Amino acid sequence: MKRNNFSNLKVMFLAVVFAMLLISSPAMGANPFDVVTTTTGPVSGKLVVDNSVDIHFYKGIPYAKPPVGELRWKAPQPLDPRADVLACTEWADRAPQVDAGGLGKISEDCLHLNLLTPAKSKNDKLPVMVFFHGGGLTTHTGNSEVYCNTALPGKGVIVITVNSRLGALGYMAHPALSKESEHKDSGNYGTLDLIASLKWVQANIAAFGGDPGNVTIFGESGGGTKVVSLMTSPLAAGLFHKAIIESGSRSAMPDGNVKLSDAEKIGEKIAAKLGIDNTSENIATELRAKTWEEIVQACSSDDINLTLNSLVIDNRVLPASVYDIFKSGRQSNVPLIIGSNQGESAITDRDPNLANLMKSVSSSVYAYVFSHLPPKWRDQPCVAFHGLELPYVFGNIPDGLKARIVLFLAPGGGCEPMDPGADEQDKVVADHMMRLWAQFAATGNPGVKGLVEWPAYDEAKAQYLDIGYELKVKSDFKKAYVVPKKL
Repeated sequence: MKRNNFSNLKVMFLAVVFAMLLISSPAMGANPFDVVTTTTGPVSGKLVVDNSVDIHFYKGIPYAKPPVGELRWKAPQPLDPRADVLACTEWADRAPQVDAGGLGKISEDCLHLNLLTPAKSKNDKLPVMVFFHGGGLTTHTGNSEVYCNTALPGKGVIVITVNSRLGALGYMAHPALSKESEHKDSGNYGTLDLIASLKWVQANIAAFGGDPGNVTIFGESGGGTKVVSLMTSPLAAGLFHKAIIESGSRSAMPDGNVKLSDAEKIGEKIAAKLGIDNTSENIATELRAKTWEEIVQACSSDDINLTLNSLVIDNRVLPASVYDIFKSGRQSNVPLIIGSNQGESAITDRDPNLANLMKSVSSSVYAYVFSHLPPKWRDQPCVAFHGLELPYVFGNIPDGLKARIVLFLAPGGGCEPMDPGADEQDKVVADHMMRLWAQFAATGNPGVKGLVEWPAYDEAKAQYLDIGYELKVKSDFKKAYVVPKKL
């Protein structure tokens, strides 16, 4: 009888051990990306299976403390560690702005990122692509299904989209804010947020199967300005290794930035609109007492918005003008892709200007012009407009082509804001763009064997890649511009 009891206990013990192994061993069924431990605590996401590719999607991972209360108009602060698992399955809040619609609520608690990883193992060391959204420096969000879908990660890269402070809360300068700063500067808080997001990537991306030594930053329009800000800020040095600027080179022109003293005057104008006396001794406190809604409303005039869309030469985050930094070779020495869409006049001056300035460093620059149109717009007298490339970069065909932001921008190319449809050509162009961007992220050279050899830009030949249904290398970058016709 004792022998039977001993045998039963032995069987029960072995069963318990086997069950524990079954739960704890990835090889026995547990997925290493179900819960990922970051430097500030574990996070969970959602598994998305698309075209037989497994993508783990994490929405709203915080990368810094909420910049609220006393932290408003301060550099982003590190998060406090936590032990509980944070479920990152819902869109986090968008930055304060005039609400034109979007995913997630609006609040100042906006320092979050979205992450999609196709990694199968934490040892995969995949290339990482960090995207900064457009909207000048005042609107829009990284919470977008145009950007956050499985197509681009399906090309073997980790994709991250970043939300940061915008408008007055992200870029307003004021003498009172400069006075209280240990560096005697203000403005560029949004740029400091982006730097904090890249520090988070460096500290945590390996846990998601990414390579912290192979990070590409890219952005469109205002997101391109954000890329430029990071290329020129010494505080961002070493946090990324390649860059892509899509329709976002304005800040690199000689007059593309605003001096701190001029930005502070705009800040005083905002304070006055808020009913604050600029001679008061408690201006900073009074500014922080206002709601974000009041602040956004006070910035509604064109002259204020124009300044808030510009980087501030604050002598620290941006130590000199972008133009002077590039001209003197003080920018990050990383491979760069730069271009715009065929109906954008930036091709005639701003893009070639920045491409030419890159000769001050040793890294290669690659130029492009996006010229493709979806079927219903091909029948109209219109041309590829600002922002049209985005659904192709992220492979969001056909839904991305009828997204609100794309239809809003369509008149800029003389295109009627309607569902433009999609066909096999659009799928081909999207596949090509994703392969080119992913190849660049992996190697620093966007040429894909068997698809296209993309030569590096040089000022004499001014070579660029025309991205249409066919990929063609052409010369004379400045002459690629096509003036949009009116409907």
